[in-house]
Amino acid sequence: MAKKYRKNSNSKLFAILRAKGTKVEKKEKTIICRGGQPLSDTDSLMWVYKYIKLKNLKIAVTEITSVSYITIIGNRIYTVVYYDSVHNGILHCHIANSINDPSDSPIPLSVRKRGNQKKLLTWAIRDIKNNFYIYRKKFYKRSNLRT
Repeated sequence: MAKKYRKNSNSKLFAILRAKGTKVEKKEKTIICRGGQPLSDTDSLMWVYKYIKLKNLKIAVTEITSVSYITIIGNRIYTVVYYDSVHNGILHCHIANSINDPSDSPIPLSVRKRGNQKKLLTWAIRDIKNNFYIYRKKFYKRSNLRT
């Protein structure tokens, strides 16, 4: 017989964790984790995600708030590419148009669709680490700048 769970913001996640036999602490606190890594002198990778602690001392990522590639041009900081899964847990990519046009275009293509939030977070970080030079080159081209 299936158990009924009270609806809350993370009810789907907790139902999946309980179905797999993973024990969640009584007071499920969502913790925000921020981090970053320099990619070059002017480029860096930044990430922010939310997770909960499980009883077996593992974590379950509940939301990818932002995994972004940031560059410095002149004295200004620009976010060139960022991934997030804030909308319904679906990972998608936003690409900045140019320096003159600060708006971004959400792109659902070429983004990993399968896997839990932790795997998607790892995939987004690796994608930016491996392709930041290409993203920078295209951003400079759209902004009519030289690399």
